[in-house]
Amino acid sequence: MLAGREAGYSASVSTRTTAPEDRYTAQPFVPERGGLSGLREAAAGCRGCPLHRDATQTVFGAGSADARVMLVGEQPGDQEDRQGRPFVGPAGRLLDKALTEAGIDPGDAYVTNAVKHYKFTQAEPRKRRIHKAPTLREAAACGPWLAAELPSSGRN
Repeated sequence: MLAGREAGYSASVSTRTTAPEDRYTAQPFVPERGGLSGLREAAAGCRGCPLHRDATQTVFGAGSADARVMLVGEQPGDQEDRQGRPFVGPAGRLLDKALTEAGIDPGDAYVTNAVKHYKFTQAEPRKRRIHKAPTLREAAACGPWLAAELPSSGRN
């Protein structure tokens, strides 16, 4: 299979016809202003990588911009994908317990994931969805979201 100029296309034509998810960056979807609520709203329409195609929805971070603690997981799990909130499944219950035992009110934590869409494999429709680790490229594509969520970003 030939690509680019070898296939008779100029670089400028192939760039214009590339779908957003094929560029592997969420940067065009991240607003400059709006705080966490603006980021959350914008993230719902993110197509910065192919993971959005199979996920139920974007799972953005939750908690206050003034939280004492920020915790970052790898990616949403099955329950997080279905509910649209981070750390609501078994890992969330374990995290809440660990925070409480450490003397931190779980309500004082901001929780998020490095990757905003659930990546999974499924043998057959209606069968259980099994977690599949995101690639480095997929995680890097979501990097602009995570950077914008950081308290030092000035966006929240």
